[in-house]
Amino acid sequence: MRYDITTVGTASMDTFLELADVTYKKDDTKNVNYYCFPVGGKVSITNLKEFFGGNATNTAIGLARLGIKTAILTSLDRGLRCQHLVAHLAKEGVATQFSKINDKGAINLAYILDWQKNKNDRVILSHHRPKDFTKLKWPKTDWIYLTALGEHYQTVTKQLPDGIKIAINPGGWEIGQGTQFLLPVLKRTQVLILNQSEAAKLANVDLADFNGHAVISRYNFLFKNLLKLGAEVVVITCGIHGAYSKSRICDETFFAPALKVEAQEVTGAGDAFASGFLAAYVRGKKLIDCLRWGILDSTACIQKIGAQNGLLHLPTLRKKYREEYKK
Repeated sequence: MRYDITTVGTASMDTFLELADVTYKKDDTKNVNYYCFPVGGKVSITNLKEFFGGNATNTAIGLARLGIKTAILTSLDRGLRCQHLVAHLAKEGVATQFSKINDKGAINLAYILDWQKNKNDRVILSHHRPKDFTKLKWPKTDWIYLTALGEHYQTVTKQLPDGIKIAINPGGWEIGQGTQFLLPVLKRTQVLILNQSEAAKLANVDLADFNGHAVISRYNFLFKNLLKLGAEVVVITCGIHGAYSKSRICDETFFAPALKVEAQEVTGAGDAFASGFLAAYVRGKKLIDCLRWGILDSTACIQKIGAQNGLLHLPTLRKKYREEYKK
């Protein structure tokens, strides 16, 4: 069987911890906000929920729900939790037989701290466990979508097959290694997806110039620097403001504003956006429509707790598209 897209990256078990009382502080000099807890104190949890997550898992399910034939390549152990994850993916229509399942890999764990009074942000405590990405067996696939791989990035990318279209959303570790580290893959990339912070770091510009909904001229400067790295299309998501995209073969920069909804939890919004964008892109849709598909899926995602629980199926997305954009 041939697949439209194979997602590559890690899986996780996400535990959502809702907190009623948090001391919230802002550092305007660094543009950073903090949750603060007293040393030696006890913090009450008002709600606790567990769901599967992880970039590769989230996007695989998001793409499959949108009618894209999808496989996942990740690293898992043989334990009961991973067995449940494989069954969960199979139920969603995602092919799992290409993933590495052995004693060398394990599912990641994430503990997500949510404050009841500010559901547009959170703190994630991540425990990255061992992985085995050696001697990969690639499916027959038109696209490969690379998500955050951390220290396993080079192990995977050295095994990338030739003649495959690549989309990538590099993680913080990869971007932290510098532009030269990513160039070999970026030069053969069709779609590069970044959030505002990642884009600024990769282009080596000051993030302060792009806080909030910055003027279009600043984003054009950012796109100019990023497109030089090799990708045919660059996408920059801007949280509550929306998302931009630009192609190297078109002078126009496209923008789709975010939709106004009350967020319940924002974990997985970036993966949901990527699922929607790529599902439209592989169908040959225009960039503005790709952005809108991404916005619709990410909007649905943040209205439920759990990165996968709000992801749209294709008929629902098309209905919402007609309602929102009158097309």
